[in-house]
Amino acid sequence: MILSDNPKIEIILGDCLVKMKEIPDNSVDLVVTSPPYEDISGAGYGAKSKDILFFKLYSEFLDKVFNEYFRILKSNGQVFFNIKSKTHNKCLSTPHWMEFLETFRKLKLKSYIIWKYAGSFDSTDKRFHLDYEIIYHLSKGDDIYLNIDCGIKDALSSLWYIPHNISNRLHPTQMPELLVERILKTASKEKDLILDNFMGSGTTGVACAELGRNFIGIEISEKYFEIAKNRINQATKELFV
Repeated sequence: MILSDNPKIEIILGDCLVKMKEIPDNSVDLVVTSPPYEDISGAGYGAKSKDILFFKLYSEFLDKVFNEYFRILKSNGQVFFNIKSKTHNKCLSTPHWMEFLETFRKLKLKSYIIWKYAGSFDSTDKRFHLDYEIIYHLSKGDDIYLNIDCGIKDALSSLWYIPHNISNRLHPTQMPELLVERILKTASKEKDLILDNFMGSGTTGVACAELGRNFIGIEISEKYFEIAKNRINQATKELFV
């Protein structure tokens, strides 16, 4: 479904592993996304029942995702991949195991960005609070675009203080628009093609519409696809009022 031609905004309902195969090789400038947090459709595991088989399924899933990223990215393409550590029984499980995936290692790990919340949502007193998330900054090559004159103070700092509070939360893991805007302003130019293959409620698409970036969004859930469609459509209409 194409919502706008200026900028070009296209959103797709379906499985990203299937739909990304339709994207041409070497065509995407930037991936901005946040995957399902250790969950894949049909795996059948809840937060309290994960085991070795689950992690095997999830790692195989992400291995295929990163393989598609490598194929569709331009030679100077970049990835900003936000994934949160998990907590269970007052213990921490980090996502650093991803770094050992073969297809992850095909890309170049440029930076760990620490997205620090303005406050903590962690109530335990049995460890230090988990009040940040990791954003993996990856690239296909070394000749990447980073704009230090984008109007953001200390634009290349790897510690980002951005509030997590969202007044109208439409998705349980919804990104603040300010987070996506910072990525777009520092790592993309107008008319660049941005992909979010875990589109959720469409925050990346909204930011792309407002900043004049072309966008492809893929979402497997019909519920969130409709929410994203309405949000992006509204943002696109407001540009031409």
